[in-house]
Amino acid sequence: MKDSKKQRGLSLIELMIAMVVSLVLVAGVGTVYMSSKRNYHARDQLSLMDETARIALNALTKHLEHAGYATPTKLPMGEYMYPLGGATPPKAACDGTNSGVHPSLNLTTFAARAAQDNYKPDGVTVTGDAVSVRFLGDPALFTDCANGVLPENCRVGKAPSMEAAFIYNTFFVNESTGHPTLMCFGSRNTSATPIVNGVENIQFLYGVDANADGNVEQYLNATAVSAASAWQRVISIKAGILVRSLEPVLPVAEAKSYDVLDVTLDRNDRFQRSVYTTVIHLRNVVED
Repeated sequence: MKDSKKQRGLSLIELMIAMVVSLVLVAGVGTVYMSSKRNYHARDQLSLMDETARIALNALTKHLEHAGYATPTKLPMGEYMYPLGGATPPKAACDGTNSGVHPSLNLTTFAARAAQDNYKPDGVTVTGDAVSVRFLGDPALFTDCANGVLPENCRVGKAPSMEAAFIYNTFFVNESTGHPTLMCFGSRNTSATPIVNGVENIQFLYGVDANADGNVEQYLNATAVSAASAWQRVISIKAGILVRSLEPVLPVAEAKSYDVLDVTLDRNDRFQRSVYTTVIHLRNVVED
C-alpha cells in the first residue's frame, strides 16, 4: 500500500493548476515576443525613413544649388528660377541633331511642373509643392537631376546659342507609383525619374534678398514670390519633407498633425512619419 501511494499520479486540481501556470507563462512569452517584434519593425522603418530623408535632402541640395550657375565667367543667363507661368523652355538646336532640351521632351508637361504651391501631379491630389531651376551646362557641369547628359556640342563654348546650353530641373512628389515618391524631371530626359520612395509631401519656402545685401530678409512661398515679382531675388530655398514609413507600423490608426514649414498636414492611419528640413543656399546667384 505504501508503494502504491508513492506511485500515485497528479490529482485533477494539481493538473489544472499546472495548466493555468503554463498558459500564463506562454502568454507572457508571447506578449514579450510580439512587443519585441513590433519594436524591431518600428526601429527598422524609422531607420529606413532616416535614410530616405538623407537621400532626398542630398538630391535636392545637390541639384537645386546649381540654380543660376552661369560658368565661372558669370554669363548673363537671366532667370534662374523657373516659376509657373514662365516661358516654355525652347528646343534650341546645337548641330541639327542635338538640342539643349531633350528633342523628345514634352515641354508643356515640363512647364506645368514649374515652381508652384499645391502641385497636383495627377491633376487631383495635392502632394505638396514643386520647384524648378535652371543653369547653364559647360564642360564642368553638364548633367540634369536624372543624370541626363547635355551633349558636348550644346555646352557653353560650343553651343550656337545660350538657349541650347540651358539645363532645367524640377522636383515634386508623386503618389501614383505605389509608394509616395520624390521625383525629378530633368530637361535631358523624356519622363520623370524616381529619386526615393517614402517622401509623402514636400514644401518649399524661398529666401528673398529684398535689398541686395546678400542676406535673406524673408522667406515666402511660391505664390507670394510670384505676387512680389521676386524670383530674381531668391538666394536660398528652405525644403521640408514629410517622410512616411513604407509599411504600417502602429498597432491601430492614430490621428496626428505634422508641421512642414508653412503648412500643417493631418493624417489618420497606421503609418509612422517624421518631418525633415534643410536650407539650400544658392551660391551662384549671390554676388561675390
